[in-house]
Amino acid sequence: MSPELLTLIIRVGLMIFVLLTSFAYLTFAERRLLAFFTWRVGPNRVGPWGLLQPLADGVKTVLKQEMIPSNADKWIYFMAPVITLSAAFTMFALIPVGDGVFVSNPSIAVLLFLGLSSLGAYGVILAGWSSQSRYPFLGSLRACAQVISYELGLGFALLVPVMIAGSLNIGTIGGIYRQPDWSPWYLIVLIPGGLLFLITAMAETARVPFDLPECEAELVAGFMTEYSSMKFAMFAMGEYIAMVAMSAIGVHFFLGSYYLPTVAGIDFTNWIGQVIGNPGMIFGPPHWPWLGAYWSSLSVSALALSTLITFMVKVAVLIFIFMWVRATLPRLRYDQLMRFGWKFLLPVGLALVFITSALMIAIPHNGPEQQGSVDTTAVTQTQEVPNG
Repeated sequence: MSPELLTLIIRVGLMIFVLLTSFAYLTFAERRLLAFFTWRVGPNRVGPWGLLQPLADGVKTVLKQEMIPSNADKWIYFMAPVITLSAAFTMFALIPVGDGVFVSNPSIAVLLFLGLSSLGAYGVILAGWSSQSRYPFLGSLRACAQVISYELGLGFALLVPVMIAGSLNIGTIGGIYRQPDWSPWYLIVLIPGGLLFLITAMAETARVPFDLPECEAELVAGFMTEYSSMKFAMFAMGEYIAMVAMSAIGVHFFLGSYYLPTVAGIDFTNWIGQVIGNPGMIFGPPHWPWLGAYWSSLSVSALALSTLITFMVKVAVLIFIFMWVRATLPRLRYDQLMRFGWKFLLPVGLALVFITSALMIAIPHNGPEQQGSVDTTAVTQTQEVPNG
């Protein structure tokens, strides 16, 4: 096995493990936060402080009896949750999570991300249609109309930093805030652009107050009415993983990526290296000669680990906002949702694009330099291993 293949296997395996674990404990964290906001207790029976509740829920979901409608289109019925979950996983695979730490880093990652975020809606609408039931079908139609409406606003929100960076690479866009020719005037469009992104991201992931596709009170359970057991859980997994991916994109575009600011001439980005007094130290297995080139695949630098932890903290802040909004705002009516998307968010997005164009002419920006972008040739920053 080549070191490159080993690196890819490690990256993909870690991504799947982290996302599946985060899905389980994001449900726990959300239930605890909702309980805190509404003066309730939350899950506290299974395990210490209720920490084993996600495990109990997973076992219960797997063991539940699966009911399949007799008139359903079986093939599409089975594939719909797979499409939703696969789109969410692939969407996250496009996002760098640290300096040199990524699964893939294509130059057109923003276009691929927007395409995959829309692909999740295909799983929803196919689930409603294949169930051969009127309530899931109505729920899937709502989802399709909602995604089309808010995808435009999401695209305009992401277009603002794309125009400033002059690149479609996510790692490159995240480095615009650190460049010498960066101007604070760009915050005039980046701050409202970040708010627009947050609103449209909630609608894209069907989070409250935009959870019309699965509103229980009006459409039984929306497009998932005829699903049970693990297929039902896969839709929830796709929703939570898409929320993590949207939060990660928001960090790169509007929160300075995985970098920390420079204070008094000190760049705190590599804070672990500064604490241990060795900015280039490698964390990994013992430096045995027989590992050879494989040692770099199993190691991570102080800079990569620092930026990874910084990135995870920033993502957690945005996820907390998603959950906070759920505990605060009521669900919109469908006519309010469509009116808000087409008559308010879409004009705001267009205005931001025009203002950004004017700013780019008035205050030229050359885009990030090479050191501000993510290195696309290595998964981590490594040191050369001497022979012998």
